[in-house]
Amino acid sequence: MLPTLKKYLCLHTSCCLLMISYIRYNMSRQIYLPELLSINIKNYTLYPNGLDYSFDFVKGINLILGGNGMGKTTFVNIIKFGLIGLYKKQRDYTRTYKDKAIVKRLLYPWDYFNARKDDNIIVSEEATVSLCYKFNNTRFTVKRSLDSGMLLCVQVDNEILSGIVTSEEKYEKLSVELQSDYLLSKYEDAVARYSNLSFDDLIFFVNEILFFGEDHKTVLWNDGFDGRYDVQNELFNKYFNEPELDIQRQEAQRQARYYDSLSRHKSEDMRVITNLLNKITKDNDTQNNVPEKKGEDIILLKNQLSELKLQLDNIHASRNSISLEISQLQGEINATSLRVAEVDKEKNAIEKALNTKLWEQLHPQYDVYIKNIQLNHICPMCNQPDEALVKKVESDSTHCFSCNNEIHLSEDKELSQKYKEITAIHKGLYQSIANKQRKVKVLETELERLDHEYKNVDLKRRTIQQQIRELEYQNSSNDQPLKLQALYDEYEKYSKEKEEFQKKSSEYSEVEQNLTKQIEGEILKNVSRFSNIFSGYAESFLGVKCSLAYTKYDSAIRRFYPVIDGKTRRHEESLSESQRFFIDHSFRMSILTFFYQTPAFYIVETPDSSLDISYEKNAASVFLRFLDNPNSIIITSNLNNSSFVSHLIENKNIHFSMVGLLDIAKKSAIQGTSNQLKAIYNSIKERT
Repeated sequence: MLPTLKKYLCLHTSCCLLMISYIRYNMSRQIYLPELLSINIKNYTLYPNGLDYSFDFVKGINLILGGNGMGKTTFVNIIKFGLIGLYKKQRDYTRTYKDKAIVKRLLYPWDYFNARKDDNIIVSEEATVSLCYKFNNTRFTVKRSLDSGMLLCVQVDNEILSGIVTSEEKYEKLSVELQSDYLLSKYEDAVARYSNLSFDDLIFFVNEILFFGEDHKTVLWNDGFDGRYDVQNELFNKYFNEPELDIQRQEAQRQARYYDSLSRHKSEDMRVITNLLNKITKDNDTQNNVPEKKGEDIILLKNQLSELKLQLDNIHASRNSISLEISQLQGEINATSLRVAEVDKEKNAIEKALNTKLWEQLHPQYDVYIKNIQLNHICPMCNQPDEALVKKVESDSTHCFSCNNEIHLSEDKELSQKYKEITAIHKGLYQSIANKQRKVKVLETELERLDHEYKNVDLKRRTIQQQIRELEYQNSSNDQPLKLQALYDEYEKYSKEKEEFQKKSSEYSEVEQNLTKQIEGEILKNVSRFSNIFSGYAESFLGVKCSLAYTKYDSAIRRFYPVIDGKTRRHEESLSESQRFFIDHSFRMSILTFFYQTPAFYIVETPDSSLDISYEKNAASVFLRFLDNPNSIIITSNLNNSSFVSHLIENKNIHFSMVGLLDIAKKSAIQGTSNQLKAIYNSIKERT
């Protein structure tokens, strides 16, 4: 157990409350992300015409432009490499209960970049990258080998750090004490000192937030069940609170799982004894061993009791989940109802304006007269029944019902279109409410079924408990010793140990839940602000109302879910490919905006690959919004006829710079002779 938990963590409720009241934390951590300044790549033969290539990053659009196979992905990976080396995942911090092992960081292979070199080109020195960036006005210059993957040199402002140079693979095998003499350790310490981030934090941000790769893996919906990283859990638990709080929560969670595992092992031991007794029972069927039979019955009944308790727990969990879903649906129905009221007002206003426009040359009451004729079948002038007049107005609405002259109606096409649109929205909202109400009815029926099932199972449980008490009393009154007493005693021992482990697991779970509630409480204070930031980005792309809901569904903890046009999108499959990507971009950039202290960067590979032409301008506006704060966006793009890049760089107030891979990379025979490719490339290059 962690030392901090030894100080605060107590298995008694009163101590838990004391611990919770003792912890103090701020609204969110003040962190500084790297601000990219420049990069220099030397002797890297993937770029044969750029063997000493330098590029200065701008606060604005940094476009990496080239054809297929020219090294766009490699270039952005070199930027990542300059910052964090070959690390693809930070330490997990999962520990053994002997307090020894720590899971090491995961690494890419040491020859990750070496494998992409062109061996036909001879260079005299090793390939290197030098990356210059800042943490809160402190300048870092980091030099790494693209051949061996090693960190070669680190300069912080004017100070050159000294330490033993080695590969990250060898470094990770050393103990923490031995690592302190190495340059990698000195670099990590400097990062922590000037960024208020540990080096593991930096690995997390670079790999999971700041970089959206060609694999297009989203982080908003990922909950970690598919083996990927649960970014939301890591980010909001740790960075919306003091990190110590999350460390304590994680340790309580591990202890709860540990004791739950021990409890399940004891259940398995009890099952082994039960199977053995069942076998013995069959052998004794012909004998009249009544006391032994009673002991066997007790064990079998206790097993049944355990199974029934598990059933009750599962029913209870299902009931809670359904109740929560009903509550959320009711909340959505209420929110939609409020929206309906707003749309009703807007619809009535448009309808009134449309009628005014339509009937502007007629008597103000003409429409009222027509409705009176149709509804009451009487003449509006003399109030006498007149069926002929009814037929006339229904069959010929273009002539006056009184004088029969032709009516020239005025039509406002723009107003008519607005009315058609608002009517469609109105209908859609009512349909949404009806659908949700049907879902609620189905769920309520399921709740009734679960309640009935719970009562039946609980009745069985109480009946078996009574049977066990009666058999135990009979056994205690019998003087005949049991031949299988040792097995019964062992079973009872395992049963008691199981209960103790279950109790400890529950107590640690309670501690974890209390800490989780504290963490969630802090996040809840920031939901409105964070959702507003997200809305700005997401609405720029989709053109409809967007927000974030912080709630529970299948998960045991609260998470952020996007709400698009009033509908919560619990799964990314509920959106089209391009929609889910740009909602995820919006989520990531909202994170960077929320924590903004100094300029940061965001890398996106080929964001236009999934877009149709109608969304290209909207997509560009999402990234341009990120530049409202001084930031850098690094985008890779193929040479194609997409107008996405043009929309990005047409704003004269946005700084634009380009890494032209057509100038420095090796071209295929087709690319070298394509005039169309060159024309697209040169037209963009001319704008830099």
